[in-house]
Amino acid sequence: MGDERNFRSQFYGKVGLREVEDKRAVEALFKEQPLDERKFSNFCQRSVVPGAYRFLVWKLLLHVTPRYAESQDYVRQQQTLMFEELWRTLKSMGLQNIVVLGNDSSSDLTLPVIDEVNTKHKNKDGYDIPIPENYLLMWLISEAKLLYSPKDQLKYKAYQHFLKIVIKIQNLFDNPVDVFHVSSALYSLLRKNETAISNAVMEAIGMLRKENDSLHRHLMKVGLFSSTLLVDLCLSLFCDIFPETAVEKILDKVIAGAFRVFAFVIFSLLVHLKQPLMSVSSVENARSIINMIRKDEAEILVTSALDQWLKFGIVKRSQQ
Repeated sequence: MGDERNFRSQFYGKVGLREVEDKRAVEALFKEQPLDERKFSNFCQRSVVPGAYRFLVWKLLLHVTPRYAESQDYVRQQQTLMFEELWRTLKSMGLQNIVVLGNDSSSDLTLPVIDEVNTKHKNKDGYDIPIPENYLLMWLISEAKLLYSPKDQLKYKAYQHFLKIVIKIQNLFDNPVDVFHVSSALYSLLRKNETAISNAVMEAIGMLRKENDSLHRHLMKVGLFSSTLLVDLCLSLFCDIFPETAVEKILDKVIAGAFRVFAFVIFSLLVHLKQPLMSVSSVENARSIINMIRKDEAEILVTSALDQWLKFGIVKRSQQ
């Protein structure tokens, strides 16, 4: 019993020491001017970003916040003005009440049924704030991509990824201006790197074939690997199945450009759900199993995936 207490004491002591070291490292990086994005990126890839600085780091690496301190207030003002103008435009077009209702499971990604309702969402100060669909429509307006029938446009699979991301980001950021700009930048980052993400999924499938051939053969037989389900999970950052605490850890790596981390997350997810997945007979069955994963299970498998990714990265760097 004494040995167990000593082990726990040493373990938590090391964890606490690492957190202190990481916090000091980030604080030192923020003291540099201009801010060095490469150093922040390297830090994110090898460490868990301290919670107190996580959103600041994300905004820097997503180019929401500029590197130069003297530009930050001006850029923030411009972002706020842009957000307010888009919000006014959306309301002037009468599109602020389009929301998602119901589900349609006929494709590889759950697509919503669109309807209009008279719904008002207010923040803690009593002001109207956008709902997830509003952010998507505002982004479409900003990109000059809004079509004549926005209801039909919101059914596009690619834009469902945006909705799932913004729903999760809303739970992380309090300010709607941040929600819009972070979600937009994050979505654009993922779309620009779809090839790297697809390659990561293929690597995960290869890892599964090597480590668990029986599960690999079964999932191949039911068509999971020829569907877009696994890629869709990555493009939506697992936001509809993982809790915020797990998504944050993945985002630390993805925002830093480490898209290969998806290979380890997908591999860990499939192995973790091996027993129920071995009994599925279709992609829809597999989707249902994945969607029912518990939050505590998601935390465990994401932590395991990131540990394996970090170890692999250290080995690769030492061989170079």
